[in-house]
Amino acid sequence: MLLPRKEAELVFKLHCALMQFVIEQLKLVEGDASTLLVYATLPAGKQQQVERAFLGHVDLVEAFIAANPAGLSQTELEVVSTWRHLVFGRFIALRQLKKHLILLPCDGTSAAYGVTGLVDPIERVIGQPLPAMIEIVLLPFRGRITYAGIVSRFNVTFGPGSRRGFEQAFRAVKANNRFVTSLPVLPAAPTGKPPGKSPMPKINRTARRPVPTAREILTQVVAMTDAFCETHLTREYAELCRKLAENLAAKRPSPLLSGRLETWACGIIRTIGWVNFLDDRSQSPHMSLPMIDRAFGVAESTGQGKAKAIRQWLKVRQFDHRWTLPSRWESNPIIWTLQDPNGFMIDIRKQPVAMQRAAFRQGLIPYVPADRAAAAVQEGISTSSSRRLFQFKVTLRGTEPAIWRRIQVLDDTMDKLHEHLQTAMGWTNSHLHHFFIQGQRCGDPELLDDDFEPYSGIDSTQTLMSAMLPAEGPGLVLEYHYDFGDGWVHDVLFEGSPPSQPSVEYPQCLEGERACPPEDVGGIEGYSDYIEALADPNHEEHQQMLDWRGPFDPNSFNPRLATHQMQEGMPEWRRMV
Repeated sequence: MLLPRKEAELVFKLHCALMQFVIEQLKLVEGDASTLLVYATLPAGKQQQVERAFLGHVDLVEAFIAANPAGLSQTELEVVSTWRHLVFGRFIALRQLKKHLILLPCDGTSAAYGVTGLVDPIERVIGQPLPAMIEIVLLPFRGRITYAGIVSRFNVTFGPGSRRGFEQAFRAVKANNRFVTSLPVLPAAPTGKPPGKSPMPKINRTARRPVPTAREILTQVVAMTDAFCETHLTREYAELCRKLAENLAAKRPSPLLSGRLETWACGIIRTIGWVNFLDDRSQSPHMSLPMIDRAFGVAESTGQGKAKAIRQWLKVRQFDHRWTLPSRWESNPIIWTLQDPNGFMIDIRKQPVAMQRAAFRQGLIPYVPADRAAAAVQEGISTSSSRRLFQFKVTLRGTEPAIWRRIQVLDDTMDKLHEHLQTAMGWTNSHLHHFFIQGQRCGDPELLDDDFEPYSGIDSTQTLMSAMLPAEGPGLVLEYHYDFGDGWVHDVLFEGSPPSQPSVEYPQCLEGERACPPEDVGGIEGYSDYIEALADPNHEEHQQMLDWRGPFDPNSFNPRLATHQMQEGMPEWRRMV
């Protein structure tokens, strides 16, 4: 249901006038803000900034009424005065009734709001079907609830289970008379009957206490498990118990909705303790499981039964990495022992990175070991107070005249040096690569591993340049191979370690000559043919080459642009797969 057009126009008028006042008082827009059109003509993003600023200064409603800068009537000012009781937050827009749009708060509040629209239905406003998650400001308006300003939507979709949960929550709200259709929420609505002798109240013998939601029960259960773990166990235990409780609350319907809170808290701690062998005297902390029952005043058989039910609901098993204390992941070989496609038991930590990632995606291991090792290297780099500076001259072998660059980079992994070489030269990281350093192959195992010959060289993602280059003096030449099909080889001459300049941001491309060949041009010979065809308009392949890549100047190179590309870096491809 929508407001009549005149009332909708009044809401817009009053809202614009108030937001205009907010702009002037908080000085949110530069320049002359003396006309009502300023707020109305702002782009949506700026309007949203104004509205959020107002939400932090709702007291401006009183100042607006006192000043009345828009010359509003007394009736209009009375409408604005009720906006002190606005409600702001995230809601699930559930569905449209005949008179109201149903909004369920996302903060777990046991209530629902019936909202009257303005000009368009909410589906048209947010541009997606219901149910949908939105962020909105609800305003009182003459005994109803409406809204004004920007309605933000979130790119979230809900499956059948979530929809059933929303409907169940709305039915519970209606049963408890918590469906709100006017603001502020009053204890009782006026009857509208003339004063006189009041009738005897009818006793509602079917009235019950409000049914708590799963979120409300979750809060109480977690408070119990947190208190127990803080006294008897550790913070790690508390966090796993919280995670387990949240998983139970998220099930539809949630099993937390029935049973004593103490029994749930006991069963949750028992389950985490069972996975981590809490009753084993060799473990620290150590506690017998019946002690948990006694602490919560629960019979031992009841505690055992609840823990067993939880294990069945969530498919919890011993040595389950999901519920193992993170501090024990490394020392627990069973977590990392998996069965390969041939039926053999293997330690996934010693397998190629691709296999580790596949196991992680399937939820079989808690993290990718290779990523954790690489992250440790990066953490060491980021916390280093003095990183060595390296200078290289990079020459593309076989080019005449030579295509070359001179770069300066701070100590990092060999994989980072690969990235610097790509951006300094002008490549696009579209093919495989590796280094050869004094006869040793160095590359990314995740890229170079294959089904026929596992990679056995140096891991470039975990090896620092400083570990591969001499401590003093220049002279070492590295080979950098890129695109094994075209066969590009770069001679990377280490020219030493000059002192870094505090005022300079690294990496830097100091100088160089000539443009990088196009990708997939066919190597040195293909590049030579490509340049020859482009340079001769009468060449039989001239137009074909021009159509392929467009105009190309082989002599162009800008070291400043190369420096910008080096500092910008390349997309992290591992996050894109």
